[in-house]
Amino acid sequence: MLAASLDLEGARGIILEGSSHVGSKLLMSGGGRCNITHGGSIKDFLSAYGDKGPSFRKALYRHSNDELKNWLEEHDVLLTEEKGRIFPASMRAKDVLDVFTKEATRNGWHIRTDTKVAGLRKKENRDESKGDRTDNRTDNRGDNRKNDTWDIELKDGEIIKAKNVVIATGGITYPETGSDGSMFEILKGLGIGVTELRPALAPVYVEDYPYGELSGVSLNDVTVSVMGSASATGSHKGKGKPAHMTGDILFTHDGFSGPAILNISGYAEPGKKIRLSYNKELSELPKRMQRVLQDRARGESGDIKTTVLASLLDHDDFIVKAIDDRGMVTAGGIELDEVDSRSMRIKSLDGLYAIGEALDVNGITGGYNLQMCWSTASAAADDLREQLK
Repeated sequence: MLAASLDLEGARGIILEGSSHVGSKLLMSGGGRCNITHGGSIKDFLSAYGDKGPSFRKALYRHSNDELKNWLEEHDVLLTEEKGRIFPASMRAKDVLDVFTKEATRNGWHIRTDTKVAGLRKKENRDESKGDRTDNRTDNRGDNRKNDTWDIELKDGEIIKAKNVVIATGGITYPETGSDGSMFEILKGLGIGVTELRPALAPVYVEDYPYGELSGVSLNDVTVSVMGSASATGSHKGKGKPAHMTGDILFTHDGFSGPAILNISGYAEPGKKIRLSYNKELSELPKRMQRVLQDRARGESGDIKTTVLASLLDHDDFIVKAIDDRGMVTAGGIELDEVDSRSMRIKSLDGLYAIGEALDVNGITGGYNLQMCWSTASAAADDLREQLK
């Protein structure tokens, strides 16, 4: 996304891809259809990222969903909308990936696959004759040294030198796509703060799950609460207030999934209570589910206890056993205090940027996470473009 929007104008730029193909995770997004963003006003996006949203107001407003939609359509990717979610009209994620790689190449970027980064060091060149560092500054805010470079060490021992480095390595989920979390250890070695990494937008598994026979059945308008998390937009630690989400859920053979579950999964830590309020009469539920609930409400005599049945409909409580480790996105990442949200620069290290899922921000389902990637990438591109000038 950054390379597709940044013409290098004769400078050299390299994309280092650790896996054998670029864009593998993009190809998986939206079930292979690529839910590239969400419709509506960009001002409504902030709440989709919880309490982290306001930190990225500048990047989101400057590079909005409308800008992304216009850019794609200008590059012959027609779009369609489903319940607010924006997809390519072809419903093929590959069409979105192809335009990004085509424009990146046209802008002068070289893509290297199977190229794994093993280390990153800041190198300050010195004037050997004086035994001191040369003091040549750029004209861009006066905060970069012309002779400063980054040494990027690859796994095979090769060293690549770069004036600027952008961290766009994703999170920890689906490591086969390249998001294996290895870059975070390198960043910690540079003194950069990284918050706890965990899967988000993931199915939830509970103790004594009773709905295995309903696998594939979905329900709408279900309120899901996690008891003990701070809020649906706050900390994951401590007791605090419940987190709530209302939407569709999906029963699987071994746990709960669907949009409402995925959106709240970041708060459903093992040991916490998850509550489902079905917001329906028994007769409005699928027949198989009615039978399961009735069986669960039977007393020792075999009679269905109506008070128990009513309770299950209103608050079906379970203890969280685990969160699927293959969440759609990663919660946690580079601490936001480390990053200038206007330019995406790492404040403590000249020439280092971070964008997308590598940052400690994640959103609900619906295209919000890819929009964050686009907006932060474009903000970094703005800053780099000024340097090229």
